[in-house]
Amino acid sequence: MLNSAFKKYLGLAVLSFALQSLTPAFAQFKVPQIEPSQLDNGLQIFFIRQNEVPLTHVTLGITTGSAADSAQWGLSSLTADSLALGTKSFTKQTIEDTFDFYGIEYQTSVGKDYLMIDASVATADLPKYLPILAELVTSPKFPAKEVDKLRDRTVSQLKKGKESPNQIANSVFQRMFYRNHPYASPEVGVAGTVQKIKTTDLVKYHSEHFQPQIAALTIAGDFDPAQVKELIGRDFGSWKKGDAKPLVVNAKVEGQSETEVLLLDKDDSHETTFRIGGPGIQSYDKDWVKLSVINTVLGGRFTSILNEELRVKSGYTYGAKSRFNDYRSGGTFSISTFTATETTFKTLDLALETYKKFVSNGLDQKTLDSAKAYVLGQFPPQYETLNALSELATELWAYGIPIDQFNSFESQVKSLTLDEANTLIKSRLPQDKLEILLIGKASIIGAEAKKYGKLRILPIARVDQSTAL
Repeated sequence: MLNSAFKKYLGLAVLSFALQSLTPAFAQFKVPQIEPSQLDNGLQIFFIRQNEVPLTHVTLGITTGSAADSAQWGLSSLTADSLALGTKSFTKQTIEDTFDFYGIEYQTSVGKDYLMIDASVATADLPKYLPILAELVTSPKFPAKEVDKLRDRTVSQLKKGKESPNQIANSVFQRMFYRNHPYASPEVGVAGTVQKIKTTDLVKYHSEHFQPQIAALTIAGDFDPAQVKELIGRDFGSWKKGDAKPLVVNAKVEGQSETEVLLLDKDDSHETTFRIGGPGIQSYDKDWVKLSVINTVLGGRFTSILNEELRVKSGYTYGAKSRFNDYRSGGTFSISTFTATETTFKTLDLALETYKKFVSNGLDQKTLDSAKAYVLGQFPPQYETLNALSELATELWAYGIPIDQFNSFESQVKSLTLDEANTLIKSRLPQDKLEILLIGKASIIGAEAKKYGKLRILPIARVDQSTAL
């Protein structure tokens, strides 16, 4: 994901100048020590001790995700969301009342490669939460009436999503890029596939994927490791080991032979939403740190080149960005912006021109130094929260990345030279055969859109009807 924890701080442009001034104080920043252990059933356990306040953040990760959904897009997400509908010993109402009474902040999230169950819990309340969490993952009931209500609510939300082009653009761009690859499956699915999911599908998915040998439990915060380890053994020790393997997507992404343009027709739109891009990088690619610095210059902060050209100088948009979405077996790179319908092609031309000029000309030493200072300033504050530390440990485990490799982040940033940066720009950013997604009013922009590549025009309703675009 580049990388879920790291992506959050790239957009904090408003803090850049203040944080840059603090960079020297963080020169030796490292993620706190992660203490590993394991139960006999294979469940990995990671402790991160931070003793400032009597709180903990608990993350249970499982190496399965939306890439395992096959044609049932949204199955992993709906399964994760349905865990709290009731278990062997706890009703839905009991779970909700317990969480409310103890102030437990609970949520689930599903990525393409792995999923997480997160909760922020007062340390004193861990004995109340861990037995519930254990049953959520080992013995959920999936009551049919509650599942039906949750599924219908999810379908309704997905259908409403297409009313906001920016909300669906990233997902549609990835479907466009990945085509028949498992990564085309959106993390939350689409309405047309989710509405066909039955309770029996959830039971089957849970049985096949929720197993301890592909799971990890991370606890970050102020706690007694011996006491918590005893609780974990009591609550999770009976979780039966199975034969599930960690999700690893080996399918190759098929590249396109020419630039393709997909125009989703939203006939009531007064603006056009863009995504422009192509192949990116794998999670924790050997160059991901240095490419993060490069992306900061191009479109990763408010003072980026894209934002300067498309917003500040031209006034075509309120913002323009670029980003990497990275997964275990490959990712995407994309530029995003939006503009009024009448300035669609002025904006698209300027975005393409700016990007091509960046790839061709590279950057200078002053700009590189500024970006390095910005990224170094953003890095330490990201890991001040318990949830960030807990989720980072889960991600590193899911992708098999040692903490020492992650802790080399700052040294890799500092070692990036101008020659290396400009070489990476030319070798790692997509330069031709791009994918261009436009969401707007086809009756006005359709004719001219075809000059940018092989054009397809589809009604926006198609995004929530099936897996086909």
